Amino acid sequence: MSHITPRLCIAGGGTGGHVMPALALADAARERWNELQVSFIGAERGLEAKLLPERGEDVLLLKMHAVQGVGFMHKLRVLLWEMPHAVYSIYKYWKKQRPTVLVGVGGYASATGVIAAVISRVPIVLYEQNAVPGLVNRTLARFSKRIMLGFAEAQAHLNHLKEKQTVHTGNIVRTDIANIQWQQHTPPCLLVLGGSQGARFLNQHIPQACVSLHEQGKDFSVIHVCGGDEKQRADIAKVYQQAGITAEVMTFCTDMPDFYQRGDLMIARAGAMTVAEVNLVGLPCIFIPLPHAADQHQTFNARSLSDQGAALLAEQREHNSNTLAQLIADTLFDTEQLQTMHKASYLMHIEDAKERQLGVLEAWFGKATLKEANL
Repeated sequence: MSHITPRLCIAGGGTGGHVMPALALADAARERWNELQVSFIGAERGLEAKLLPERGEDVLLLKMHAVQGVGFMHKLRVLLWEMPHAVYSIYKYWKKQRPTVLVGVGGYASATGVIAAVISRVPIVLYEQNAVPGLVNRTLARFSKRIMLGFAEAQAHLNHLKEKQTVHTGNIVRTDIANIQWQQHTPPCLLVLGGSQGARFLNQHIPQACVSLHEQGKDFSVIHVCGGDEKQRADIAKVYQQAGITAEVMTFCTDMPDFYQRGDLMIARAGAMTVAEVNLVGLPCIFIPLPHAADQHQTFNARSLSDQGAALLAEQREHNSNTLAQLIADTLFDTEQLQTMHKASYLMHIEDAKERQLGVLEAWFGKATLKEANL
């Protein structure tokens, strides 16, 4: 009789919106099941190619390209050449350590992992972080045992699935952020969270909007995460400095709990994890969704809060520096509206997202840790 080691494989990535939730789930699962071995499947071109090796994770990186937003011939190459080779690579990889269950988190590497799992008869769980399911999860949903949803609204796009196949778990938020609660400051502080895809619009228009407000005699401070390099940071900081605005500008924020705690109102894109963190903190927010985000998922994410009065949704095509200045003025200096948004946002948060996600995996790992078999 020999003890069987439980194994979790997480497939997907490409952007932080997929990679960070995958890591949060992996860390939570390791904490719950001490003997659990976790591996990852990702793409050589994705964020995971840098982040996962730096963490010392066991990761298989594939030569894969996306199929959305590309030409017909490129799609054929991916579907008829890259994908079959990637699936075969996974199949060989699993000969030594076949996973107990595969979790697909979205992105094109997730598709190959799911296909390999179907061939290898590995149970499949999908994890959709956004309010509208992505192409991969919509296409492969019928092969999964369960689908974990970060937003309840995603269920409306998956009505073709069997009853109870989906479960609203929410997205796991870091513990240090979960301990932060929003509060108002005098003078108020505006947070600007760029720093990744789509930061250019925020970097171009928010500083100018703030200059306009300062010229109107408004008293406030700014903390601006701009991404990019040191030159870009310096250029943005110069705009605030020349206008006499108290501002802290950084390319990357290493202390997000402190960042959230110092703000009265935040302007940001509407990635799934940003929305989850805003909810848990109860931070009033103006979301400007990334216009070219796949399936317009950021717009759906933002709308989930704006429909409840927990945030404001501002479409990028409708705004410039002048209109944003007015929107900020109408919100940042209205203490009653900030309180209303705070209460509505906090009421929407899911505090036990980690327990809900681990509850789904317990169908396999609750037993796998105790299972014995003849080898």
